[in-house]
Amino acid sequence: MPVKVAIGCYNYLFGEGIKKLLDEEKGISVIGIFNESKDLIEITKIAPDIVLIDFNIFRKLPEDFSIDPSIKILLTGDETLYSVSDKRIINLIKKGVVGILPPASDSHLLKKAIKAVSSGELWLDRKTMSNILSSESHLRKGEINLTDTEKEIVSLICQGYRNKEIAQKLDVSEQTVKSHCNRIFKKIGVSDRLQLALYIYKTCPDWYYMKP
Repeated sequence: MPVKVAIGCYNYLFGEGIKKLLDEEKGISVIGIFNESKDLIEITKIAPDIVLIDFNIFRKLPEDFSIDPSIKILLTGDETLYSVSDKRIINLIKKGVVGILPPASDSHLLKKAIKAVSSGELWLDRKTMSNILSSESHLRKGEINLTDTEKEIVSLICQGYRNKEIAQKLDVSEQTVKSHCNRIFKKIGVSDRLQLALYIYKTCPDWYYMKP
């Protein structure tokens, strides 16, 4: 099944240009274009997998805005996007943003980012990730003493798998996975999956794609 993408762009003609680029890529299907923040609610009703949206549209959404967690948001924008505080970026990620495309991104990087976030990855440049990690100063540093099973669960979490999917992969109950997650969070000193993914990205990047 192709990855279904909706495009949010102030300049509709520019949005059509992006659509033309993506339509040339096997495995990606553009299902809609919109140019106002209020249209995002409507576009989500046709169930895109990813919403590629201009930051200047996204930031005009109301504070209480929420989106189906299964829909991933990939932000684009000019240099103003990179003046946003790290705390704001963390809040954006919690609202469904899974990636931020640098202003100078080309079509190859755009397609690569779409495929990456559709697979459950975060798409943030190393500088942004590093800044966020630095701002999360309470994260515990030093050696991480995890069992092999816990490391495997960490890897699957970082790749975007949910507890139910992890349980199926490891052939254990979902409750067992939850128990493992709680122990992992406590050992590392984080409180949620986002903090875990950010921490592992910086300290143990090889865990991201550990093979069972």
